[in-house]
Amino acid sequence: MFNNIISLLIIISPGVLFPCAVCYGNPEAPMTHGMNMGVLTLMGFIGFVLCIIGFSIVVISIKTKKVTN
Repeated sequence: MFNNIISLLIIISPGVLFPCAVCYGNPEAPMTHGMNMGVLTLMGFIGFVLCIIGFSIVVISIKTKKVTN
C-alpha cells in the first residue's frame, strides 16, 4: 500500500524530480565535463596498474627462463 502511494505521488508530480546535468543530458554543462574527466582519470589509473602488472609478469617470465637455462 505504501509503495503504491509513493509511486502515485511520483507519477503525479514529475516536477519534484530534477535531474542533474549529467542525467538530463546537457553535454556543455561543467558537471558533465567533470564527470567525463573523472572517468578518464580512473581509466588512466586502472590502465597504469594493469601495465605494471603485465610488465612484472614479463620480467618474471624472462628471469625464470634465464635461471632454468
